Amino acid sequence: MSGEAPMQGLIDAAKNGQLSVSFNDNLYVNAEEFVYIERDCQAMKDQIKEYQRIAQSISNREVWGLGDRSDWIQSAPVLVGRFRSKAKGGGNDVHSILQKHWDIIDGIQQLHREIANRYQQSDAEFAAKYNDLMASVPQGFQGKK
Repeated sequence: MSGEAPMQGLIDAAKNGQLSVSFNDNLYVNAEEFVYIERDCQAMKDQIKEYQRIAQSISNREVWGLGDRSDWIQSAPVLVGRFRSKAKGGGNDVHSILQKHWDIIDGIQQLHREIANRYQQSDAEFAAKYNDLMASVPQGFQGKK
């Protein structure tokens, strides 16, 4: 990956009106689904941040109770070091992996926002329904970035 955010190409295409999908007669674009995706993506991102805080607190824990403060248990500090690095540190740790998941969900959320914006610009009925639904989404989910 070249440092570009996940899905950035699709997000840019949606912003520029270059993203298209072929629909059949049985498909209906539903404003509620866009609002649900927004709400659920934000809830997932919030939960991931909570898990990252837990991983950070594990990494920062001072006392482990595994004998790591005893001179006679030589393996305890090594074990504690591994726990700390698996919680946060080294790139292949819980915190970093969760960040990759957060980035992907954020990309999905941004993509759906852009698509919803395009629909709002071209469909007054969709825009009215979408805005009404977004106004009733629980506080904390409305356009939170």
